[in-house]
Amino acid sequence: MNIGILIFSDPLLDKASGFVRLVEAGQALGHTMSVFYETLFAFEHTEKGLQAYYDGKPFFAPNVMIARPNFVEEPMPHATTLEALKQMSIPVLNGSPEALIVSKDKLTQHLRFKSAGLPMPPWAIVRAPAHALEAANRLGFPVIMKVPFGTHGKGVFYATDSETFLPMVEYLNVRDGNPLIIEKFISEANRRDLRVLVLHGKIVAAMERTARAGDVRANASLGGSGTPVELSAAESALALKATEITVLDLAGVDILRSANGPLLIEINANPGFGELERATGIDVAKIIIEAATNITA
Repeated sequence: MNIGILIFSDPLLDKASGFVRLVEAGQALGHTMSVFYETLFAFEHTEKGLQAYYDGKPFFAPNVMIARPNFVEEPMPHATTLEALKQMSIPVLNGSPEALIVSKDKLTQHLRFKSAGLPMPPWAIVRAPAHALEAANRLGFPVIMKVPFGTHGKGVFYATDSETFLPMVEYLNVRDGNPLIIEKFISEANRRDLRVLVLHGKIVAAMERTARAGDVRANASLGGSGTPVELSAAESALALKATEITVLDLAGVDILRSANGPLLIEINANPGFGELERATGIDVAKIIIEAATNITA
C-alpha cells in the first residue's frame, strides 16, 4: 500500500512531526511511504472539478494519508487543506477539518470540555492584562498561563505571584493580542502528568511524565521523562471522552492526578510518541500505520 505522511509545515521548518518513525514502521510492514508538506500543495477548481497539485505537479494521491499537524498558529487555514482532501475522497487518518480546529485551538477545547462536564483545573480566558491579573488573583497563585495555539509545551508559562505574572501577560498581549488561558496550578500533581495515546476510540499506551528539574512542563520534547503507568478507570474514561468530543482519530490526552481525581489538561492532534515507545516498549508507530491501512474516505 502507498501511505503518505502529511506534515503541516515547510520542509525546512519541520519540527516534531514524528514522520521518521512512521516511515520506518511503514517500510518494515512492506508499504511504500511518502512525505508531503502542506506548504507545497495547491488546489484548483475548474470545469474538471477539484484537483490537487504538489510542488507544481499534479498530485497522485497515495492510498491513505496520516496527518501530522505540527503547527502552532491559528488552525482554520490549515483545516482547508484537510477539507480539500476530504472532498477529493482521499482517506486521511486524523483528517477531520472540524477535529483539527477544535484540537489545535485551546480556547475552543476548554469550552467544549466544560460544556461536556469534563473535570479540569479551574481556568479563565481573558484578553486585557488587568483582567488577567484579576482572574489570577481569584484563581489563586501559583497559576499556569497558556497561549491559544501552542504545542509540545511551547507557550506555557508558570507564575508564582503578580510580580512574575503581569510582565509575562503584558508581553504576550503586545506580541499577538490573542486571549490567554489562565489555570490554577495543581501542586499535588508534583510536576507530573499522564500522557494517554488514544487511537480510534481505544487506549494504545500510557505513561506518567515527570518534568525536568527547574520546570513545571512534563513534555518529553522539553526534557521530561516517562515511565509506564496503570490508568484508573476514571482516567481511562476521561481520556476516551475527551477524544470523542474532539472527534480525533489519533490523540494524545494529558491528564493531571489531583486530590479530587483526574483533571483534563488538554488534547493533542499531533502527539509525539518517541518517549512513549521508550517508556512502554509498545511499537506505537507500527500501530498507527496498521490503523491507517484500515480506514477509507
